[in-house]
Amino acid sequence: MNIEEKQSVINRLLKGKETSFVEKYIADGPTKVKEGIGASDEEWSVIFDYMVFEENLLYKAVTINIDFFLDIYVKHGSAHVKEVLDITHMKYDIIWEILFDYIAVSHDGLYFHVMEHRDKYTTAMKARGGDFVRKVLGVWKPKYEGSWAKVLDFLLHAVCDAIFSEQTYENSIKAFSLIMNGVREHRPIYKHGLL
Repeated sequence: MNIEEKQSVINRLLKGKETSFVEKYIADGPTKVKEGIGASDEEWSVIFDYMVFEENLLYKAVTINIDFFLDIYVKHGSAHVKEVLDITHMKYDIIWEILFDYIAVSHDGLYFHVMEHRDKYTTAMKARGGDFVRKVLGVWKPKYEGSWAKVLDFLLHAVCDAIFSEQTYENSIKAFSLIMNGVREHRPIYKHGLL
């Protein structure tokens, strides 16, 4: 679609209804809104992009439903939230960064997400290194240094606790064995009639 066709779609299906569109989008979701206005896939793409970039649709939807999106982020991570919002294309990267800052940084979603999946991230840290984990978590930019430090501190303690627990368990088994061997009464077998 060229610019005039896009403007025609916006004028025909959306102009003057932006506020109700946002309300319906938040209440009913994109599928029902698309069906309600009778838009084709191509028209929906134009309308969605207009609402995202011009009317700040996704930020409004996320701020009103922060508990829902925070829960999704903590349980499933960034990729799933992007799928729910239907912003997997790279043209939405700037919008996603704003939403990520709101969900993951402002509401400590990043920290809760790492706490929820600490085993996965500590394994990845051991196998692939910190840069890989930082990239997966989406905190590779300099502005996320504080958030990354908090996550790194948590992962470091998780790894150290796991190592300490393993060593403590192994040392406890060895100590128990030594104590039991030391206090065990050794009697020759032939005294009990076994031989």
